[in-house]
Amino acid sequence: MSLIFTILVCIFSIGAFIYFAYYKYGPRAAFNFFFFSFFVASLKEGPMKINGVWLRNPAMPYEFLKSHSSVIINSLLAIFGWVFTFCLAWFIADRIAERIYPGKKYLFAVLFLAGLVAASIGYAVEASAIGIGWWRWTFEDIRMTEYLVGAPFITLITWAHFPTQYILAPYFLINFSKFRQASWKGIFFLIPFLHSLTSDFHPESVRVTFEYFALGAITILAFTSRLRLEYPAPVNYARPRFLKPLAWEFLPILIVFLLMFILTFFDLTKARDAKLLIAILPLFFLVLLAIKRIPLQVTSLLAVFCCVIFGKIAFFAAIAVISGVLLKVKFSFDAKRPEKI
Repeated sequence: MSLIFTILVCIFSIGAFIYFAYYKYGPRAAFNFFFFSFFVASLKEGPMKINGVWLRNPAMPYEFLKSHSSVIINSLLAIFGWVFTFCLAWFIADRIAERIYPGKKYLFAVLFLAGLVAASIGYAVEASAIGIGWWRWTFEDIRMTEYLVGAPFITLITWAHFPTQYILAPYFLINFSKFRQASWKGIFFLIPFLHSLTSDFHPESVRVTFEYFALGAITILAFTSRLRLEYPAPVNYARPRFLKPLAWEFLPILIVFLLMFILTFFDLTKARDAKLLIAILPLFFLVLLAIKRIPLQVTSLLAVFCCVIFGKIAFFAAIAVISGVLLKVKFSFDAKRPEKI
């Protein structure tokens, strides 16, 4: 029942995201994004769930603990869950960038922030799902265990690289960069294609090396590249009358708070482990960064307070805030030097 409820929440949220993207970025950008998102998520999760749930392939990195008769529900949950993550990663990262870079946005900085948001969503979701008993990872990952609660380190890497490398990187470069008018812009589809090729390589270290290299490259470019993220000129589409302008702009943030409320409910009532709530902290602090009315100093002090109270296991919450502060410092230096056209 909780799986079906989660799917319904995802469908409702995605519907709200479609309206949000339509009115903020335009119908063409919204259609391209959601069509591409559903297509990629379906390609990834449809065959994987059949392979892992019905065929019980021992090479699968994770295993669903529910009855294999729920393979359709599991597949739908994964597909809608990924599209939900793609949307939130983009929209929340975009709001953080609006705060950090007033008047301009840098493509790789938004991509880096989207990776942080996606990893934070994954951390919170995986901790709850593993605690409830929806699925488990089939191998032991001992990396960074003293800094994590309820989920292995691989979850952060997986949830960060898939939205950024498969969806947002090619989508941004093709639609919202200075290359969008180039006849060769389709070459950016090689980004997810090359990663797909490495998925079949043996040993597995080839794929893992590619993932780390790509995430490392995005991180470096976030602090060095000045490639602009250029959205189309805003169009005054008629918005639904029941949505006030302030509520409209805060729609993605409201949905994040809904997600955190649901995960909190599951952690306390299903998993019955209050310690899992610490896994929600990185996402919570990224949302605070996205709200302009909350001073950056207040968010930073809260992060320090959490580190003092919870110690090492609040490390990734602090990383989220530190990343925002460093990008803000970078922008202050960029603002003092002329920008090359």
